[in-house]
Amino acid sequence: MSNLPRVLRSLRSGHRYILPIMSVRINRSSKLLRNYCQTRPESEVKVAIAATEHEEQQYEEDIKNHILEKALDFVPKHGWSVESISAGAEAAGYPGVTHGLFPNGGADLVHYFNVRCNDNLVKKMKSWPKEELKEPKVPTKFIENAIMTRLLMIEPYKDSWPKAMAIQALPNNVPNCLATLLSLVDDICYHSGDRSVDFNWYIRRVGLAGIYKATELFYLTDKSQDNSATKNFVSSRIRDAQLIQTAINMSPVSAAPQTLTAAFVTAKNILGINTLK
Repeated sequence: MSNLPRVLRSLRSGHRYILPIMSVRINRSSKLLRNYCQTRPESEVKVAIAATEHEEQQYEEDIKNHILEKALDFVPKHGWSVESISAGAEAAGYPGVTHGLFPNGGADLVHYFNVRCNDNLVKKMKSWPKEELKEPKVPTKFIENAIMTRLLMIEPYKDSWPKAMAIQALPNNVPNCLATLLSLVDDICYHSGDRSVDFNWYIRRVGLAGIYKATELFYLTDKSQDNSATKNFVSSRIRDAQLIQTAINMSPVSAAPQTLTAAFVTAKNILGINTLK
């Protein structure tokens, strides 16, 4: 079982922590211990061990999240890097070397930020009016608002976000990047009223993922007041997606080549391949 939570508790409280380096067997104690353990059902022991492990894992996870949350304050100065995590650890009351908890360095910080933003967006979408969702047409305003709300969460880190995107495009980080992106578009589709269980489920989500990644790139270069150019860009991309969906519904066979091409471009956008030169 990991001793990390106990070590971190000791470090934070300022006490020394000495790990056991050896054990000495005492026959009487061992015998008594064995006799005591034999009186307890094995299932109780397993449940107790599992509960303890879960508590320690949760404690460790809470510590990591606390450090990463503090590290975000240092991103404007140090970027998405180990230096930010180390500074965040010290701000949280732990030694700077605690950054060793994050083997992927800056990628772990970017992933935490994406997950946190996705969760915040879900909370906001749950409180938005649902009148438009009752209509049979696609709730474009709801989707536009969701995309813009999520993008504007990047605003405090806009200058350093290209570096974050480059980190996400590295092979080792692509799985986490895709997971958070697909979680984002699935949440938007679900809360916009999409309950489809057919092939359109995949089309809508892959299409929305492509729209979001394209808009994200556009947003980084947008200098317009109140990001009006980005808003117009989102509206245009959603209209294009609706036209493609209409073409597929009207003539699936003739639209197949264009659909495959669009899917290929979308996949490249999702993986960030178009940004790598």
